[in-house]
Amino acid sequence: MSNAQHKDDLQSLWQSMPAPEITISADEMRARASAFQRNIQRRNLVEYFAGAIVIAAFAWYATWPTPATPLWPIANLMIIAGALLVMWNLHRLARASALPPNASAASLADFQRTELARQRDALRTVWLWYIGPIVPGFALWLVAFWIGAPEAQRTVTWGMGLLGVAGLAAIVFAGIVILNLVAAARLQRLIDEIDSYRT
Repeated sequence: MSNAQHKDDLQSLWQSMPAPEITISADEMRARASAFQRNIQRRNLVEYFAGAIVIAAFAWYATWPTPATPLWPIANLMIIAGALLVMWNLHRLARASALPPNASAASLADFQRTELARQRDALRTVWLWYIGPIVPGFALWLVAFWIGAPEAQRTVTWGMGLLGVAGLAAIVFAGIVILNLVAAARLQRLIDEIDSYRT
């Protein structure tokens, strides 16, 4: 018998073997789903708290006597509006959901898969609903800060400093997007795991 034929026979034997059935109990599925929802609730509470701090801080900035230009309070109010929109989007797209009571393992698996997919999709589009609402107000804030500064302060060095702040913000925004894409990929792996239970 040639090595090639022997290899083909072994492959055929391996392919003909029944695949082990992967099962999960309703209690284990409920525990996993409950832990996931608690993590979502904690994350969202942190985000709401951070949003409240942003709103309070920029409401205070809006009252600064300098830079005293019409753009200054408008820019701060735009950031506040952006933060409120982010918080609303977080609730709308990525809130935690209540587990169905007395559900079977299959129903809980369906629920968990749906929730994982919803959170995954929210993480994939975080650039749009989380970063996007903040950027216009922040850009106007930098412009208003420059325009409203005393003329003696508007030096090249100071302007480069503002550009540095803008660059740092862009790096932070990009980092947030990348981290969320990584988290979305992790959720996709959990979805694939649930699919393996259901096949």
